[in-house]
Amino acid sequence: MPYGTANVRHTERAALELLSLEHDRDGDRFIVRGMVKNPATAAVDGLVAAVSIFDEDGELIGSGDAAVEVPRLAPGAETSFVVIVAGARDVNRYHLSFRAAGGIVPHLDRRPRGVLAGLL
Repeated sequence: MPYGTANVRHTERAALELLSLEHDRDGDRFIVRGMVKNPATAAVDGLVAAVSIFDEDGELIGSGDAAVEVPRLAPGAETSFVVIVAGARDVNRYHLSFRAAGGIVPHLDRRPRGVLAGLL
């Protein structure tokens, strides 16, 4: 095996589709809500939404995760998620990811954009 390579086994997963996303504050809690869809032909079991929050300097200041609403996201199905990060002060940006058994589940942003988004 050449230097710098490794034999890593990857599980190929179809990307989820992020349909909506919003955030809010409640005191020192940072709340992220949204909807995600499974466009794949296989169900996803035990899907978890994870949020990392960062300050103005880009430093990680907190994180949280929560299972999506349904324990098994069937092909073509949609589900909501809510992640609450406690002790969140001075949040400048956040990062959303999804994971299930076997690791990270990729997602594509399918939210409506631009001027025409309000007309859809």
